Amino acid sequence: MSSIVSEKESEGGRETIKDDQLIKKIRAGNKQALRLLIEKYKQHVFKVTYSVVHDEKEAEDLAQETFIKMMDALPSYKSQGFKTWLSRIALNKAIDFKRKKQRQKEDLTFFDKEATFQSPGESAEEQFIHQEREENVRKAIDNMPETLQAPVRYFHLQGLSYKEIAEKLEVEETTVKMRLYRARKWMKANWKEEEF
Repeated sequence: MSSIVSEKESEGGRETIKDDQLIKKIRAGNKQALRLLIEKYKQHVFKVTYSVVHDEKEAEDLAQETFIKMMDALPSYKSQGFKTWLSRIALNKAIDFKRKKQRQKEDLTFFDKEATFQSPGESAEEQFIHQEREENVRKAIDNMPETLQAPVRYFHLQGLSYKEIAEKLEVEETTVKMRLYRARKWMKANWKEEEF
């Protein structure tokens, strides 16, 4: 314990040695070493996640998830610069979270729009069937190749033009047209119409 703490004060090149020594102790099941490593990097990890999500609560949750992922990934760590390695995990966690949130936001926007298009005389049963069908379509889109999902959502669900989609995805219009063409081919090959 005292040897770990005394190494905590060290600077420069010895700092890297300290991380590797802590990791060695963690791999041997030393919980105190794990606490010290988390304590040392928790502020740094929080800054990384906060820089992406700009929300303290979410950044804190993501920082915790980062350390859980760190523990899972530690056996594959190859002493290549721990801080950089940990930062990459934190950044990937935050980016994945942000993408997922953005997708959910787009889906909610779509359903808000849908509600305004429903006929006032539509029964509760018809509304349920309509919503269930939309849910099936969303799930089916989630199973498409990743590069095709966004253009399909923007074009078929949100009614955006090729130009608007190209701007959103930061690609050429021809790329959008090609992806939608591929998406249509994929749909014909993989979707059964009776499912929708």
